[in-house]
Amino acid sequence: MRIVSLSPSATETLSLLGLEDEIVGITPWCTMYLKKQAEKIFAGTYIAVDTTTIKKLNPDLVILQSHVHDHLLQLFRALGFNTHLLPLPMNLIDIVSNVEFIAILTNRYWEGKELADRLLNKIVEYIELGKTIKQRPKVYIEFLWPDKKVSSTGSLTYIDDGIRIAGAQNIFYDRIAKFFYVNDSEIIDRDPEIVLANIEPPYTGITIDNYLKYRPILKNTTAYKLQTIYLVEESVEANLAHPGPSFIANTMKKIIEIIKNFRRSI
Repeated sequence: MRIVSLSPSATETLSLLGLEDEIVGITPWCTMYLKKQAEKIFAGTYIAVDTTTIKKLNPDLVILQSHVHDHLLQLFRALGFNTHLLPLPMNLIDIVSNVEFIAILTNRYWEGKELADRLLNKIVEYIELGKTIKQRPKVYIEFLWPDKKVSSTGSLTYIDDGIRIAGAQNIFYDRIAKFFYVNDSEIIDRDPEIVLANIEPPYTGITIDNYLKYRPILKNTTAYKLQTIYLVEESVEANLAHPGPSFIANTMKKIIEIIKNFRRSI
């Protein structure tokens, strides 16, 4: 099977299912989840897709990411490609559902069930750890994009669910939305005690001081006073923008560690 995956979470899942050799086309954000990066062709990004390259790759399966590629689904199907849109998870269980969905699409049913069971066990473990928590710190998640726009996450995302399970509260838990552009005044009004800022290129390696030059508004928060602003640089170990298996296996551990450290300090 020849697979074009324009979803990093799908690419990670395919690799975990033993299908890395079947992947022929990816995005630049997929590379960290692959061992044989040099063998893959860049066929697009979250913003633009190279239909000419995809035609040349002649895939048996194309996987797109909902929320960014929705408009391309019918286009690729019209071109004759077996194309599927991977849903954006609303919670951690949805991440597991996506694993099973990809496994079925690629005839890896049993491997998918085994991976799903491991992830479900992790989720149960996290839930058990959080049962004794009485007071939940307020957490603000932000994404500073290359165009310097800032977005956050509402209640309809895996990140909100992850924060809840980790024992904290997303300051926008009551916003019925997925990702949205945030108003600085709302951040001040909701006054987070912890800030988690997702870092990706071109901000890779940035320091807190330099980050605050872009985001001076954060100096008006309790998190700044407590020195609990964390820069979460995108990697396999921690990636707030990645709704794949490693969010459950790795990123959740990072979030839980940060929240535990916060409790010890107050």
